Amino acid sequence: MTTDGADRSGVPFCYHQHDSFVRSSKMGAVRFHQHGRCFFQVWCSLSRIRRFRHENGNYLLLQLLGSKVTGSVRNYCLSKKLQVKKLNVGPRSYLRGLSSMHIGDDFSAETGLWLEAITRYNDQTFTPRITIGSHVRISQFVHIAATNSVEIGDDVLIGSRVIITDHNHGQYRRTHSSPLTSPASRPLDSDMQTTIGARVWLGDGVVVTPGAIIGEGSVIGANSVVIGQVPAFCLAVGAPAVVKKRFDFSTNQWSEAE
Repeated sequence: MTTDGADRSGVPFCYHQHDSFVRSSKMGAVRFHQHGRCFFQVWCSLSRIRRFRHENGNYLLLQLLGSKVTGSVRNYCLSKKLQVKKLNVGPRSYLRGLSSMHIGDDFSAETGLWLEAITRYNDQTFTPRITIGSHVRISQFVHIAATNSVEIGDDVLIGSRVIITDHNHGQYRRTHSSPLTSPASRPLDSDMQTTIGARVWLGDGVVVTPGAIIGEGSVIGANSVVIGQVPAFCLAVGAPAVVKKRFDFSTNQWSEAE
């Protein structure tokens, strides 16, 4: 130690004390900001709870809080199993064959999702694969099932009560199931692949049949039945779905199909 108020580095003690004070002040300001933000969030949550209780009563409040807790546990366990960073699956879901699925990040599905990679049916066994891209949004009561392969691209929007499948109950092409056999007893086929491209929008009630291919950016109108192929950047409606419009990139408009 020197005798002139400095340490061996030659830096005055008062400088160290000032620097330490500045660091402490900054850390204190950060902590105060974090605590203030947390307090504000808690206050807003309590306000929303009080408002909900006032409007709906204790029973619906308890039901809401219970569903929040159950949903948190459900989504945590599913995200760990599927290795998805952000996932939200609503209540009343039926999920099977998770080991045969790959789901991208930021997946969200509302109430009543039926998502099944079918590995066994009666005495049949399958090796299915369901692949769902990132940022996919699924509305209520959607059924997605595969015995072979279903692929859904990134940023797809799926309306309520949509069915997406790659198989039938029975054989109707190469081999043929007898109509005298009950449909539930007919073997499932497993040689088709259903593909939905990126940024596709499926309206409410759409049925995507086995082997269908929907190109990227296309729109399928409500209650349509997709059989075969719908090209990219088209708007198709009907049963079976027929292309009505195509997107013209030169004019940035949907034009009537020829």
